[in-house]
Amino acid sequence: MINKDYNKDDFTLVQENERLLDKPLKTKQLTYFQDAMLRFTKNKYNVIATVILSIFILLSIFVPVITPKTLYNQTNSALTTLPPRVPLLEKIGILDGTKEYKDQPIDYSTIDPVTGLGYPTTGFQIDFIDLDTLTNKGIVGSERSELYVGGTNNLYVNFEQIAFSIITLQSYPMITGHTIEIDVESMDESAVLKVYLSPTNSGGTLTSWDDITLIGTITEAGVHTIDPLLAVTTGTSGYVIIKLELPEASLDGNEFATLNSVEIFNALDVSVVRFEGYTLSNFNLFTINQTNENGRYLRDGAVMTVATFRYNVYDALFADAPRTIGAVEYERILEDNPGMADSIVVDPLNPNAWTFGEGFPLTGVTGTTSITIAGRVYTNYNVMMNGAYALGFEEAPYFLFGTDVFGKDLFTLIWLGLRTSLLLGFLAALINIIVGVIWGATSAYYGGQVDILMERFTDIWGSFPQITMIGIITVLIGPGFLALFIFVIYDGWIGAAKVTRSQFYRYKGREYVLAARTLGASDGRIIFKHILPNALGTIITRVILSIPSIIFLEVNLSYLGFGIGNGQALVLGPITLTGTSIGVILNDGQQQIFAGNLWLVIFPTIIVSILMITFNMFGNALRDALNPQLRGSE
Repeated sequence: MINKDYNKDDFTLVQENERLLDKPLKTKQLTYFQDAMLRFTKNKYNVIATVILSIFILLSIFVPVITPKTLYNQTNSALTTLPPRVPLLEKIGILDGTKEYKDQPIDYSTIDPVTGLGYPTTGFQIDFIDLDTLTNKGIVGSERSELYVGGTNNLYVNFEQIAFSIITLQSYPMITGHTIEIDVESMDESAVLKVYLSPTNSGGTLTSWDDITLIGTITEAGVHTIDPLLAVTTGTSGYVIIKLELPEASLDGNEFATLNSVEIFNALDVSVVRFEGYTLSNFNLFTINQTNENGRYLRDGAVMTVATFRYNVYDALFADAPRTIGAVEYERILEDNPGMADSIVVDPLNPNAWTFGEGFPLTGVTGTTSITIAGRVYTNYNVMMNGAYALGFEEAPYFLFGTDVFGKDLFTLIWLGLRTSLLLGFLAALINIIVGVIWGATSAYYGGQVDILMERFTDIWGSFPQITMIGIITVLIGPGFLALFIFVIYDGWIGAAKVTRSQFYRYKGREYVLAARTLGASDGRIIFKHILPNALGTIITRVILSIPSIIFLEVNLSYLGFGIGNGQALVLGPITLTGTSIGVILNDGQQQIFAGNLWLVIFPTIIVSILMITFNMFGNALRDALNPQLRGSE
């Protein structure tokens, strides 16, 4: 250890000749709300949530105002379920207005011999199909449709029946040299196929099978050729009947014969008519004795070729399309578009056809037709009209969230629906908090038997199952705004009442309350002047947090069909609640999920999710900010 001696010369007295005074505080005192706001803004996530919530509220107010009502207030079948299309993003292949179509039946005439791929032509144009995404596959089915190719047709005899028959749709003249070829893939060993030629196609006009001519019998599978002229004279016309007959009544209804084809040849062995697959399945059922002749005729193993591809819906919808317009409309279009008439270039090969310059509603006239009525000539113009102009747009629009099943702009509908949901939430929360504060304050302030009776009443009132209550309310009032509004407030005030009651029990025994009572303050003054202001922070938080709960409840009920419906409206003074809400939009969209129109559900769900998260973050932040116990803390 090192020892060192110190003397007073080693020390210097600091501030020996200075006068020391108290210095004023450099920070000023904050009020309660200033301190609350300071703590509220300290958390950046709270600020972000508040900004997002404010943006949502502003969008719900102004988007429906600045959007033309025709886009969200009128049905337009031409714009039904358009996919989302967003500027800039479309250039990188995201939300570009294309839509994937799955399992669309192809037009077999379009099959490419090189690739083996075909595409549909009904409702689609090849110019707007992305051929790089085109794929084909076969779907096996039993439908009697020409879309299904090939397969067999099975002729069954029903349980406890002895025979069943099919007949061609028209009669055929059997001339010398004609033969009938029947390809049987399989048949029950005990069964026999009998082929008849009938002058009539109605079994009801016949009394027995002896009334028509049996021209052949088949007892085993294979290709069988029948010469009808062995039983009838040349030139005899008749319907061909194929009858599956059993030696005794069917025991299980599973005896059948499988037919591949039926074909009629002429004397030169050239096919006159061939039935197979779809055409063979169109044979009518034929019965003479309805007592023991009954069965089923089913197609089996047929294949429908379908295509999956991406389709540019916007380009197809707003492309130039042929139209026929009258002379009055034609002249009006020329008049409304200066320079259009001057841009005409006449087709030298067809004086009745001409084209226009770019940027005009009409790209050209392909021909004209004239008709004279009462000495007056009326002219119609066959034109190629700009698709956007034909639908009432100056140019192809962008639907950021796509359109719904009614052709309405989903982006605007969502904000319009959010406005309805928010208004409903605020109004219900306001009523709930007023009733809840009055009930909770009265219960806690007077206490004793009053508190016990009021608490038991709330327990009983809130014990009814919600789904039962909404069912009762809907039956009594009918579905709609009023039923939904009654439901969200019938027990919504109980939560606010319980919070108010607990806060009043917390503050009613404080010294300043006792002092006010001693000085003769009335109960109303004590409640609203001395106790309620101190509990206001917690109560306000309760109000804020109840709003998203009410909105979410409305979404669920409307989605289930108990809430608001399309076309409804509720006028509350200057406020009008439309029949469009987030829940209604989701209810309409959920029916389109299996059709592949997922945006009708995805976008409303995203908006509701963000709204719920931001509302809850805002409410929790407000609760902490207004908590007097946290005053002065960071």
